[in-house]
Amino acid sequence: MKSRIALPRLSLHFLFATACLLLAHLPLAAAPSGKEIIRGPVFSGTIRGPGSNDAIAMKGLVVTLGDTTKAYACYDADLLRLSMVWTGDFLEFGNTQSQIAWPPPPQVKGSAMFHTGTAPGWAGNGSLKDPRPGEQGPLPGDWAHYEGLFLNGSRVILNYTLNGTGVLESPSFHVVSNQSIFTRTFQFEDSTGPQTLLLADGVQNTSLATDFAGDSGPFTVNLSGNRSLAIGGASLPAGARLELIDEGRLVLKLSRVVAHQPFRILFSNDPHPAGFVSIREQPSGDLREHCKGGPAQWPEPVTTQGRIGTEDGAYVVDALTEPLENPWNTQTFFGGFDFFPDGRAAICTFHGDVWIVSGIDANFDRLTWKRYASGLFQPLGLKVVNEKVYVLGRDQITRLHDLNGDGEADHYENFNNDSIVTANYHEFSMDLHTDTGGNFYYAKGAPWEPQVTSPHQGTLLKVSRDGSTLEVVATGFRAPNGMTVGPKNQITVSDNQGHWIPASKLSWVEPGGFYGMTPAAQRDLLLRRQDDEFTANPSDPLVRSRFNFKGWDADSPMPEGYDEPLCWLPMNMDNSSGGQVFVTSDRWGPFQDQLLFMSYGKCRLFAVLADEIDGTRQAAMVQFPLRFDSGIMRGRFNPIDGQLYVCGLKGWQTSATRDGGFYRVRYTGKPVRMPVGFTPAETGLKIDFATRLDPETAADPDSYSVERWNYSWSGAYGSPEFSATQPAERKRDRLDIRSARLTDDGRSVLLEIADMKPADQIKVRFNIDAADGETIRDEIYATVYRLHPALE
Repeated sequence: MKSRIALPRLSLHFLFATACLLLAHLPLAAAPSGKEIIRGPVFSGTIRGPGSNDAIAMKGLVVTLGDTTKAYACYDADLLRLSMVWTGDFLEFGNTQSQIAWPPPPQVKGSAMFHTGTAPGWAGNGSLKDPRPGEQGPLPGDWAHYEGLFLNGSRVILNYTLNGTGVLESPSFHVVSNQSIFTRTFQFEDSTGPQTLLLADGVQNTSLATDFAGDSGPFTVNLSGNRSLAIGGASLPAGARLELIDEGRLVLKLSRVVAHQPFRILFSNDPHPAGFVSIREQPSGDLREHCKGGPAQWPEPVTTQGRIGTEDGAYVVDALTEPLENPWNTQTFFGGFDFFPDGRAAICTFHGDVWIVSGIDANFDRLTWKRYASGLFQPLGLKVVNEKVYVLGRDQITRLHDLNGDGEADHYENFNNDSIVTANYHEFSMDLHTDTGGNFYYAKGAPWEPQVTSPHQGTLLKVSRDGSTLEVVATGFRAPNGMTVGPKNQITVSDNQGHWIPASKLSWVEPGGFYGMTPAAQRDLLLRRQDDEFTANPSDPLVRSRFNFKGWDADSPMPEGYDEPLCWLPMNMDNSSGGQVFVTSDRWGPFQDQLLFMSYGKCRLFAVLADEIDGTRQAAMVQFPLRFDSGIMRGRFNPIDGQLYVCGLKGWQTSATRDGGFYRVRYTGKPVRMPVGFTPAETGLKIDFATRLDPETAADPDSYSVERWNYSWSGAYGSPEFSATQPAERKRDRLDIRSARLTDDGRSVLLEIADMKPADQIKVRFNIDAADGETIRDEIYATVYRLHPALE
């Protein structure tokens, strides 16, 4: 760990304040063409109430109800509560369809029928008091746990447990003789003892304690704003009662629930009994019958023709043309993908869809895109395990099941939702990988502004292979939009310039590591501020207040140090980092077993030339001579053709020209004229190439130039470049190349350099010829912590 002196705040353009990442919330209300997007019956996201900045659910599940009347119900998957029911317009997303701003979460646009406050939806041990630390995250699993949902056409059945007992719940909306009635239908797997269900908040000037068994009501209560709410029951268990508790909180108390006997609660702002009677006459049916799959929502696939690259080189880029024109006007901002064993791909979009892509052959003549799932919460990672699709959203890892084999997911299983979600737009959950033991890994961004308020912001998280546990692996990340787990369980994570992050970087991650973003340290650090020294956790808002520091400006107290990256990249090469992938294919040229790095911001692909000396890891990066139309941030090797596929999107601070892209990087078998190895030594540098070099140009010192510089780690945004020889000066050191020598095999160059020393960044530029006469002109960017004794 290295300690550095804090610098004054840098005068950087505020536009770079979110160069870290690509995204903010993009609206679903209208497609770029202005056509209405046809969503599925559920939308997942953090949801604000009407006319308020307060969230009614951090992990909201908004269910679309009714066929002719616009009606919606928002559930809170953390608290297992019904947050709000409203009619009228859906949600307000703001004007952020194709650009990034700092938007708040989507907001209810319609008129609320009724709502509940922030409290558990079902009591635990008779209490509705919130037991969660900091009132964040899901309820304790032995109290209540969200298990997922089933889709049957437009009908949604929620699945959760109460004290270990499974519960099915299905909302619906009816208009009977102009009377609007919302219903909640429940069915328990096992018979249970007493339960208390939160129904509504904001009851005023009402006295109510009444039997509510069988077919009861409606009973009317007064709500704030001169409104009323009528509540009725259908087939309610014996002993059920309506009660008012805790200053305006309406609850249903059940003395006993009988297994597999559905019952319903009816709500209306119109107290007329006729509609209640009419609905009671309609049997509710067994909810389990709706949990077996239903009619396809998106039966027709979309076909496209891919574009095969025509570049004359060792690697070319082929494009899997995205289904921009589709019957549902959905968007194709691709956030993650993976392959099935047969070569088909599952790919997710930031706006919540999953597509299955087939026809991925040599020519891409007929690519078939089948919409498989919708309504997920900003998914930015996807993994296929045992032919099941796992999708990472901000709220959870969702395991998707096609129950009836019609090519669409009918069961959205909550594989793990232990991570905490806040309303800050910048804390995306990113990428999804597994290790050899089947455990899952993903990264979670820090908030912007970086006022950390939860223990999961800015961390790398691990979920056990069965989904039962979540743990923090490492901390101190700012915008980790990409990672990988290698075939030997090697973990790498990217990050990009910002507060406490001097430049974009690639880190080799060890469990327990702290990777520099001090507000997201999530642990006690020894901090120094002028002559003051104290120990504090900068991720704790109460601690920051007690010690009076913000934690992310130039005057922030300095920690002792952090775990430094494998390699830095300057802003001109990567302003917003993406994911990584190990080359696991023997059909992709000379890079087998090496690591590749993707730049989202610059739409570039890099080879990582790793080096290790006495346990110290360091690396260099060199860019492939390729260009992509969108930011690239996820990569996988296809098990059938052995080629690299990448995907990404366009959102914030990127040179991308398309909203999303899915590409194959194909090895043609032609000579690869690129460096494949980099070794720093006390006497100079060794660069290994994949091809033989021209002796004349390769042995000419004038064919090369070498510069070096350091960065400063501080709470300021990014860092200038500092001389490694004269640390106070903002400049690059230009190094003297005394000689250049080509090795006997003609594939390596030894550069003798005066004054070699470690540096955060060493740039090597070269303009040489290959042995076949083709020009090799490129740049290498290396990070060097230790030098080998001598060149070989």
